Amino acid sequence: MKQALFFFGSALAVIFGGGFLIRFIRDGDFYIAEFAGGVTGVVLLVLTLVVKNKGENAERGF
Repeated sequence: MKQALFFFGSALAVIFGGGFLIRFIRDGDFYIAEFAGGVTGVVLLVLTLVVKNKGENAERGF
């Protein structure tokens, strides 16, 4: 599950976040749907790191 969250979060961040940044820089347009998709991808990436670190700490007994 951790790896699936990482890949899904990466895909969302790259596809929606990249499209948002390109349009924002090139045209100055702010598309809320692409912004929300990019932010969701970044949140999933952070969540994946938290879950991974929490699992490693549980294995060590902390």
